[in-house]
Amino acid sequence: MVMLEGAVELLDLEDGASETFRVLRWERGELEIRPRHAPAGRIVDAIRVHVPPEDKPLGAPYWDATAGNLVARLLPALNGVVASGRPIKVTKRGRPPFARHQVDFL
Repeated sequence: MVMLEGAVELLDLEDGASETFRVLRWERGELEIRPRHAPAGRIVDAIRVHVPPEDKPLGAPYWDATAGNLVARLLPALNGVVASGRPIKVTKRGRPPFARHQVDFL
């Protein structure tokens, strides 16, 4: 798998928090992250979803999803989400390592 280029923009939500956005395109690859428990860094699978600038006015116009359960929920639906232009809402439930993500297609 290829390493994703550019700044890392993790979709890292607090418990109960949500983000709503439209997906213009997406790509799958790997990212190097530096979680607290692995300060030397580790390589993880990721999905980068490119969003309109008005859906994410700060930082790069994309989100990087690295949580395994979020990647598993997004992957089968992304082509349809891009084609439809409909927004999605991602909500995080719980705290790591037991956190889960709810994905609603609006």
